[in-house]
Amino acid sequence: MSGCGWRPHIESALCLSVGSLFKAGALLAGATTSGSWQWSRDGKQVASIGYSASLTAESGDLRLSYTWKPDGKPQDVTCTIRLSSLPLQYGGRRWYMHCPYTQRRVLKLYKFGAIEQFCSRTAIRPRPTYASQRTSGSDRIMAQRWAIRRKIGDTFSDLFGEPYKPKWMRWRTFERYAERDAELAERESGYLLRLIGRLQGYE
Repeated sequence: MSGCGWRPHIESALCLSVGSLFKAGALLAGATTSGSWQWSRDGKQVASIGYSASLTAESGDLRLSYTWKPDGKPQDVTCTIRLSSLPLQYGGRRWYMHCPYTQRRVLKLYKFGAIEQFCSRTAIRPRPTYASQRTSGSDRIMAQRWAIRRKIGDTFSDLFGEPYKPKWMRWRTFERYAERDAELAERESGYLLRLIGRLQGYE
């Protein structure tokens, strides 16, 4: 998906995290749930959607209802998202959403104003970027984080979350790489905060 003259920035999108939905009780394995989900910035609500979900112990569907305004004309949208899960080595399951456009398993989906449905970051062309990615220091950090993923053979994850552990790798080895990635992610967030401060005239 792409738009002429459109450059997507991740800060402009609404983010829907499967982990946050489970943590808040909006999703429950083996149950049917419904309600509303809100996003806030600076203490003010900026968007809300209605949701309903039906899950078995291992899979399910999440239906989102909201108004989309292409060219300023409101349209009612229903976005259906498939859910699946994989067993964890030490018990329990890790849940995923499937992008409506690519069907790729992801932990987060994003809603950009120019696009009708929630989607994965990889479904967008050109690829969405962080504001921090437009700084040289952050570019270097990102390169190091991608290098970690290449080194462990992780071709699944992106930079919005932790790396994925290959089945063959020992947990102690993987945790060393994951800790380094988390450290780099913190540094990347620092660049973003400083950039925001400069833009707001605080520096």
